[in-house]
Amino acid sequence: MKKFGWTVWGIVGLVFAPIGLIFLPIGLLAGYSDSFRVSDDLTMFKSVFIAMGTLFLLLGLGFLAHDLLRRYRLRQAYNSGNYVDARIVSVEKVRNVKVNGRHPFVIECSYTDAYGKEHRYTSRYLYSRPQADLIGKTIPVYVDRMNESIGFVDVDSIL
Repeated sequence: MKKFGWTVWGIVGLVFAPIGLIFLPIGLLAGYSDSFRVSDDLTMFKSVFIAMGTLFLLLGLGFLAHDLLRRYRLRQAYNSGNYVDARIVSVEKVRNVKVNGRHPFVIECSYTDAYGKEHRYTSRYLYSRPQADLIGKTIPVYVDRMNESIGFVDVDSIL
């Protein structure tokens, strides 16, 4: 089974949506229940919780949908079997991400199509350093036939 990975937007969506699902019912129950008595202004309490719950829920679902759509497109590109051999340009350390005290790596690769246009793709996060002699070698990149900007870098084939 290939790993298509979560991005930061998917993780933010997984956090925001449940927060919205907690705040929104609290605000709705505060409006319909007589047992809620928070100072004198119940309307303000209800409005804030409903607004924040709705905002968090919509943002969370939007971020989650964006990342799930990206993963779906990568899976479709991989399952289509349409791949190109791309040349590995670099192996980069992602310095703005830290997992268990270590920075992950990504493989950047590119290929030039028949029309002379260069396409660049980045792999998923790799948590062990790839070998330095990979630069210049080729790696299969599964590309969507309808949208060449969508490509799945198959790092499992060379590691």
